[in-house]
Amino acid sequence: MTFRPIQADDHVLLIDGSSFLWRAFYGSAAVTRRSDGHPVGAISGFCWMIWTLLHETPALPPASHRAMIFDAGRRNWRHEILATYKANRSEPPDDIKRQFGPVRAACAALPIPMVELAGYEADDLIATYTRKAVAAGAGVTIATGDKDLAQLVDDRAGVCLYDASKGKTMREAEVLERFSVPPAGVLDFLALAGDTTDNIPGVPGIGAKRAAELVSRHGTVEDIIAAGAARREKQAVKVAEHAESARVSRRLAALDSAVPVPTSLAHLGANEPDTDAFGAFLEEWDLGGLAERLRARAA
Repeated sequence: MTFRPIQADDHVLLIDGSSFLWRAFYGSAAVTRRSDGHPVGAISGFCWMIWTLLHETPALPPASHRAMIFDAGRRNWRHEILATYKANRSEPPDDIKRQFGPVRAACAALPIPMVELAGYEADDLIATYTRKAVAAGAGVTIATGDKDLAQLVDDRAGVCLYDASKGKTMREAEVLERFSVPPAGVLDFLALAGDTTDNIPGVPGIGAKRAAELVSRHGTVEDIIAAGAARREKQAVKVAEHAESARVSRRLAALDSAVPVPTSLAHLGANEPDTDAFGAFLEEWDLGGLAERLRARAA
């Protein structure tokens, strides 16, 4: 890792590694290494996407600091709030679990620092690094496809999302377009609408459209509950009737921005690509064809 104290006007790139890995797994063919039959499809897809993100994405400003953030495990502090959080998700297939280690080795070869912490999701670490970077006067780009992180977008602070699958940068205008609420309202929107992907219950009968209307009209979940208790609006009454579900859902969707991260921002200084080490990694995993394609594009 390169040590470089964070300064005003620096730019931090935080990559949601878990999001990229799953996308690579489901978007790649089931290819195996010839020598031992080890699955390599997700490794190949992940390496291609990350190399392209780091070296061939003009939309991203040059990064003074960057990190690959992974989920450390399936259980985290949210399970203490709701035991059924993400209970609808099955155990990861063995093929992707066997590729976790090599993907981390690929990051080391690039090289790009990796950060993960047991008991927390990647989103929490990203929120924490974002807070620290903004406090130092630095801008932040979060590379992810996760909608929950839209609550961190802040034009004034220079925080945006970049969805590599769509080649699209999401700032406040794009958040408003997608959710019909600004970034400050995304958390309350998620609390009301719920999230079937994460098994966050939300409020029965309140879908995305109604959730956006309620947040736009009243503000926070507590404001909406108060309006419902006063019977000022039919949909708000429904929220008040399911106040506990709304409150629990909000706590689940909230990001912890005070995580005791194991690596300081100063130790996430961006390194120049090590094409030799990365090429050797790809050759080791029978991905020489990918190595050739990347060398040709870099020439």
